[in-house]
Amino acid sequence: MSAESFSFIPLDSAVLTAASPWGIPIQVLSETTSSNDVLLRMAEEKAPTGTLLFAECQTAGRGQFLRPWSSAPGLGLWFSLLLRLPIDDATIPLLSAFAAVALVETIRDLGIVGCGIKPPNDVLINGQKVAGILIETRIGRDPFAVVGIGLNVNHAREDFPEELRHRACSLAMACKNPLDRTAMASSLMVALEKAEYLMRKSPRDLLATWNRHLLTS
Repeated sequence: MSAESFSFIPLDSAVLTAASPWGIPIQVLSETTSSNDVLLRMAEEKAPTGTLLFAECQTAGRGQFLRPWSSAPGLGLWFSLLLRLPIDDATIPLLSAFAAVALVETIRDLGIVGCGIKPPNDVLINGQKVAGILIETRIGRDPFAVVGIGLNVNHAREDFPEELRHRACSLAMACKNPLDRTAMASSLMVALEKAEYLMRKSPRDLLATWNRHLLTS
């Protein structure tokens, strides 16, 4: 599979909005620094829980510890989800767990094997990183969390920066075929909502599921 084997098809915001379990209109930005940056500002301006923001391209995507995240235009899913909930010492690991569980279960539904969670916030396929999660929170009278997710979807090996090619992969590389990113995002949103329900109502069950998906080597 090569980058020339398919056309870049933009994300369809109308389809995504219709698929969102939270019922909030979804924005798709053609370019931004980071979807987390924008959604953090929207959250401070009282955006509702369940607000989702997608970016076709991020010029300053980041992961844990401010590590840069490569966000190739039109190839992956780069998005952020706003959740309003109490923020305390128990919340942060649950937020990471719910997002990772949703990612792994969505990927496994594609028939991809060898997928699991590398703590604290990475999802791997056969030892190579396919997705990362960045949680940013605010405390105070109106606490919230912004859950940033980067998922490599239609990358070929040469689409990654040279220094990442030996340790990153994409869903298309695992499936040997490009995927419909809008359909992939729709499936992932449904999985995120199910995992969020577990996080809020049955955190013990969520952590048990997270443990089952952990990579052991």
